[in-house]
Amino acid sequence: MAGLFRVGDSRLASFGQIVSGTCDYLKEAWPEELAKLRWRIIDAPAIKDSTQEVARWSVNKEAFEITIYRLPIERMGHSRRPDALDERMHIEQYVFTAVGELIGKDPWELIPEHYRNDD
Repeated sequence: MAGLFRVGDSRLASFGQIVSGTCDYLKEAWPEELAKLRWRIIDAPAIKDSTQEVARWSVNKEAFEITIYRLPIERMGHSRRPDALDERMHIEQYVFTAVGELIGKDPWELIPEHYRNDD
C-alpha cells in the first residue's frame, strides 16, 4: 500500500482501511484475475489545464495497479454522508470501478455469484 498516513489522523487511516479491505475482498473473490493486484492511495491527481473533471481513480494496466485519489472522493461530488456505512459504500464504489476498468469488467460483475439476486 502506498500513501502516507499521519499518526492520529483517523479519517486517513479509515479511508486506507476501507480501500485495503475492499481490495483484499476483491482479490479473494477473484483470485486468478486479481492475484497480482497492486493499489495505492494518494491525495489527489495532477490537475491539467484541459481537465473538466477531477479523477477519483486511475488505472495502470502495465503495473496492474489502481490509484485511488482520496480528496476528490471525500470532498467532491457528494453531500456529507449521514453515517459510516454510507461513507464506506461511497469509497468502495470507486475501488470496484477502478478494479473493473483494470480487468475489463463492469463493477457489478465483480460481486461474487452467491451475493447476486437473479430474480
